[in-house]
Amino acid sequence: MPFADINGISMYYEESGEGTPVVLITGFSGDTTFFKALIPELAEKHRVIVFDNRGAGKTVFHKDRIRCQDFVDDTLALFDHLGIYKAHMLGWSMGGHIAQEFAIQHPERLRSLTLVSAYPYRPARSSYFMNGICDCAVAGASAEYISMMTNAFCFTEDFFSGLEAKGRTLRSLDTLNAKGCKMQMGALDEFDTREKVSKISVPTLSVHGLSDIMVEPKLGDYISDRIPGCKVLRIENVGHIIKPSLYAEAFKAHISEHDLA
Repeated sequence: MPFADINGISMYYEESGEGTPVVLITGFSGDTTFFKALIPELAEKHRVIVFDNRGAGKTVFHKDRIRCQDFVDDTLALFDHLGIYKAHMLGWSMGGHIAQEFAIQHPERLRSLTLVSAYPYRPARSSYFMNGICDCAVAGASAEYISMMTNAFCFTEDFFSGLEAKGRTLRSLDTLNAKGCKMQMGALDEFDTREKVSKISVPTLSVHGLSDIMVEPKLGDYISDRIPGCKVLRIENVGHIIKPSLYAEAFKAHISEHDLA
């Protein structure tokens, strides 16, 4: 398994395909499997890199706190470790916030930016809820039930009723890094790009579900309204977790347009 010893951690990452690099950054508690449906499609023409943020997956670190800047610095260090100077970047949810900060701090390293279910700051209701379930996890609550509660915020009523009609249930996590999740939430609560998101200068695509209750669409609009020339894709009846198939064509068109940037 590939690990990069960078920035004081051992970061787990995977890469597929060849061509212009595309870096995909997952969200809270996510790992490299989050983008598994999107990777094969992208890898036909691009070198696709995914990784586990500190606090989740197989990445190993030994500190008792995660700062929001750590995520950005880890991503930059992985670029350097893999010999990537310029890449397309897509971030989902927390990954979208990491991607915003990366674009603000290191615009010369990006060809394009895509923000999916992103926000300029952690919404108060979501912070209240997510910190609560993190505390439950740290206290020993089952990963399955923690996952169920999170899923309830991430998918729509139609999604769940559709599963019921098919006699199916949504798969929940079997394991969870409770301490890592709590530390990731600490970093999430620090994130705030409201005063600097307008500084993003790389070509940007904003994708958001119009039925997202974890991060309301108006927060995605806050970002897209302030980034010059930002393209917008809003998807009806979709919540916080968006199937990649719903934005894959728009994403591929966006990166294709800027492959030579």
